[in-house]
Amino acid sequence: MGLLGWPLLVLLVALAVAAPAGCLLAWNRLPGPRAARAAARLGLIATCQVTALLLAGTLINRGLHLYASWDDLLGSGETAGGEIQAVGPQGGGTRRGLGPFRYDRRSRTYVARPVGAASGVRAEVRVWLPEEYSDPAHAGRRFPVIELFPGFPGSSWTWFGAMRGADRFAEALRRGQARPAILVAPTITVQPGRDTECSDIPGGPKVATWLTEDIHRIVTGHFRALPDASAWAAMGYSTGGFCAAKLAARHPDRYRAAVSLAGYFRPTSPDLRRSPALARANSPVELLASRPAVDLLLAGSREDPGTVTAIDALLPRVRPPTRAFTYIVPTGGHNVRVWRDMLPRAYAWLAQRLPGPS
Repeated sequence: MGLLGWPLLVLLVALAVAAPAGCLLAWNRLPGPRAARAAARLGLIATCQVTALLLAGTLINRGLHLYASWDDLLGSGETAGGEIQAVGPQGGGTRRGLGPFRYDRRSRTYVARPVGAASGVRAEVRVWLPEEYSDPAHAGRRFPVIELFPGFPGSSWTWFGAMRGADRFAEALRRGQARPAILVAPTITVQPGRDTECSDIPGGPKVATWLTEDIHRIVTGHFRALPDASAWAAMGYSTGGFCAAKLAARHPDRYRAAVSLAGYFRPTSPDLRRSPALARANSPVELLASRPAVDLLLAGSREDPGTVTAIDALLPRVRPPTRAFTYIVPTGGHNVRVWRDMLPRAYAWLAQRLPGPS
């Protein structure tokens, strides 16, 4: 029974309805002395509350896709070990022969849990291919890549579920506002409950290595993806926006551009703040001092506390060849609906910076 499936939701709805009904029926029929009846009634009340909370939590998770599976929620998935097998220098020329990737009809993505050869991280990756990828007119051509980072907590599913990232991109393609590209959503929370802010943690997970070196190798090894930094961009919302800006600033040899949707630009993770040197090495504000050759789109809402303030604090640090662009909307909080509505402009901006298939 999947965490996002209908069977679990139907079961929890039934339990949430049955619990108070059972409580009413049993309230005055409980046997035993007064103390025992009081304890039993407290148990009935607790059962009603637990079933209601489980249903509410499941509905929230279905809407935001914070946890895509029981492994994500319970932390029972593997995080290291094994090797990735590439399928050759051309990658997956068709929708077959994609190694560990399987097609998920619900999200229309290819899904795998590969192991990063450099990081040792094992986590889910979702890849969406544009229609042009299988068009005979584009046979043999490689495509640019947009790497998508969720917030914390979040999963690779969120970009294709609540964010509707692929749907909005397909709409932009139909309107001529984007160029065909491969969308890649890797897991950034590789250890449940631990927010590394996409960083390599000494003695801990090497998430930055996973998201840059390993994802690049996985995608170019299994799909017809352009390998050059000029054909790669990063985009994320909230914590993912921090990750996109940071990784692009720190690895201009991997990314041409980055989009931060309601992101922030100074580390907040306890893993990073325990070491001033580590915090500086992972702070976009500090990384811009090296003047990386990347373009940054900084998007936010004036009603989202701290968003515009964070952007205004970052802009004075921008020096050529780095270029920064802003996209500020007047209303909207820190939520998926606002970020989803920002996507058409973000995709159009990226279309001006990424090449077409070649």
